[in-house]
Amino acid sequence: MPRIDPLAFIIISAAFGTLCAFLLFVLNSGLLRDIKGLGRWGAACITMAMAAFLFALRGVVPVFLSSFLPNLLIVVGVITMHTSLTEYGGLKRKKKPPVLLAGTVALALTWATFLQDDYRTRIIIMSITLTVLFAACGLVIFRFKEQGFAERFTGLMFLATSGIMLARCIGAFFQNGSLTINTDTSLIHSIYMGTFAFSLVALSVGFMLMVHRAMQTKLESLATRDQMTGMYRRDAFLALLDQSLAQSRRDQRPMSILIIDLDNFKEINDRHGHLTGDRVIIDFSSKVQQILRRGDAVGRYGGEEFLVLLPDTTKEDAYSVADRIRSMAAETWSREIPAYTVSIGVAPLMTGCTDSAILIDVADKALYAAKKAGKNYVELACTQSYEPVAS
Repeated sequence: MPRIDPLAFIIISAAFGTLCAFLLFVLNSGLLRDIKGLGRWGAACITMAMAAFLFALRGVVPVFLSSFLPNLLIVVGVITMHTSLTEYGGLKRKKKPPVLLAGTVALALTWATFLQDDYRTRIIIMSITLTVLFAACGLVIFRFKEQGFAERFTGLMFLATSGIMLARCIGAFFQNGSLTINTDTSLIHSIYMGTFAFSLVALSVGFMLMVHRAMQTKLESLATRDQMTGMYRRDAFLALLDQSLAQSRRDQRPMSILIIDLDNFKEINDRHGHLTGDRVIIDFSSKVQQILRRGDAVGRYGGEEFLVLLPDTTKEDAYSVADRIRSMAAETWSREIPAYTVSIGVAPLMTGCTDSAILIDVADKALYAAKKAGKNYVELACTQSYEPVAS
């Protein structure tokens, strides 16, 4: 059987690992700094590139540098990938198990390198360890909330690599004769060596695809979301309102909107300062989003004015939602935030309503009535001249 030169794979691994690390360190700046795990993945690539470089010096440097240390660096590199994925996915990180695993592998490799000098045993130790680590990385990815092509590709690559590591372990168990790196000419060994180079690249490409998707999501959020509250920006909300209004009229489905104003907000800023005013807005946005359903939407219409879109909601149900928001807003959750109240105008979609501007104007008139009634009040829009749609 023709043998593939392992040194070629090792050199390719080192080159690709260094390139991937460079790209990830470059990406880990500016806007992408908020995406967790980039730096650690770059560190993992550098660690595995160093391991490949040391493997290439076999016969030139002592066995500690050409065998023991690079094997340990590979384990540390995959553990760092696992940590990177955990951070990227926002999952809870466990610190002790990786340290214990690395320590256990270091002790086992010490015995199989310096005391026993058994190549077969080293292969088995490394194969079992990498089987577990690559599988663990794949399972972490499949725990992510977002599951797109990039996540499925990368997760399957980790599991496939884990399978190859397991096959290498089984092959080492049943391979006949004295086994050394020079006499190991099996097909699984060639696949194993090739996988080391290919996986580092394929997995890094998969990770960068995930980062690209996260970057797109972040850019869309910056374009459509208010960064202080997480609510829709005014323009983005109005566009969403236009779409929902058109669909509701087309399907003859009910829809309602709320327009909300923080009562006496100028006094809060004047008395407590603008920083406290911002805290009040953030507190209110948190309360609102706890009440709304998945299909509802809330946008920041002005400084202290907000719009809420309630699809498939009659005027009675909309009034109920508005009153819950009013009640919750009056609750004090933190000593750092002064007590505050809100006034709310409620407007259902009406047959005479041709665009969102009319609907907002109707809700705004209801809000004005709520203010006039003494604030901390919910007012349903007067619809005597209109017939509500499917109410």
